[in-house]
Amino acid sequence: MPIASVDLSSPHSNTAERGGLLQAINDQAALYANLIEHAKANTLAPWLQQPERFADTQAVLLIASGSSFHAAQVARFWIESLANLPTQVELASEFCYQHLRSRPHTLVIILAESGEAADTLAALKYAQQLDYPLTIAIGHHADSTLMQQAQWQLVLEVGEQHSRIATKTFCAQLLGLFLITQTLAQSQNQAIPSDIDAELAALPYAIAQVLSLAPQLKQWAQCLQQPSAIFITARQNYTPIASEGALKFKAMAHRLAEACSCGELKHGIASLATQKIALIACLPWDSVAEKNLADLRQFHHHHCAIFVLSDTPLTKINGLNSIQMPYKLNHLNPLLYAIALQLLAYYTSTTSDSFEQNIKKATSKDVA
Repeated sequence: MPIASVDLSSPHSNTAERGGLLQAINDQAALYANLIEHAKANTLAPWLQQPERFADTQAVLLIASGSSFHAAQVARFWIESLANLPTQVELASEFCYQHLRSRPHTLVIILAESGEAADTLAALKYAQQLDYPLTIAIGHHADSTLMQQAQWQLVLEVGEQHSRIATKTFCAQLLGLFLITQTLAQSQNQAIPSDIDAELAALPYAIAQVLSLAPQLKQWAQCLQQPSAIFITARQNYTPIASEGALKFKAMAHRLAEACSCGELKHGIASLATQKIALIACLPWDSVAEKNLADLRQFHHHHCAIFVLSDTPLTKINGLNSIQMPYKLNHLNPLLYAIALQLLAYYTSTTSDSFEQNIKKATSKDVA
């Protein structure tokens, strides 16, 4: 998508870009409050209030790349649990090279930052050639090629962007996918949890609480300068959030960062624990929290710094650096952890020399 050009020869350009990225993160509480209001007023996309259009849907296929792919992976959990529809997630760059059969009654949802990337457009064309009956494009510009070619559109306006590092666009896509999940659940006559409206109303306030954790995240960022590698771990629908967090550390701070499910820490990563590494865990207190904590304890006696984001206090556990997240939202909680990791990656970048050189690569006139 078109991005405001920044004069990198200017001595103030990197400072401006740095401030613009932080501003994009900090704008998210107000941005999503606005999107939720539009959804309630039925001005976001009229078909969101017309579940009968999807009554024949029997499966969902999500296609995306980059950060949007991680958003699609989170949405798979929502769609399968709330709408009871089998859901598949594919990379746009790989989708066209698969030998697939047309599956009647499958809803195709394609996500994109710009709506102009060749892989994404080719994936939509391939899906249409396979005679998938319904296609929805989720993006941020109504006049993009992707939006014009899909059957239905969900345009999520997020304002001007100055870099290709996805922050507010990622979480906006998550919110849009959750709204679609509600519509699909209604179309399948699935019971909608009674707390969803209250949860949507509480989301902007919960995001503001996450943003208020900035001083603590800055302290963590100082500690993250020493480890040679960063691993981010989680389970279930937080695992894609860990992947997105790792991507943010690579893009913003030029740090070696990878994501790993808590249950897989013992395979490979445990053998690196004698080196100086950092382990960041997304640990919402749920049915698997105790198991996740047990998986983390195996690293206590190694040269591994452990950082835990959790909605329950963990300060009394030896060997853990913990920050208490806001009160848990039943469904939208992954957004809060995504924003916390965005802030942590940003502050890690500002405590090193990597930000300025990286921002020169991240600033361009076009973005996929």
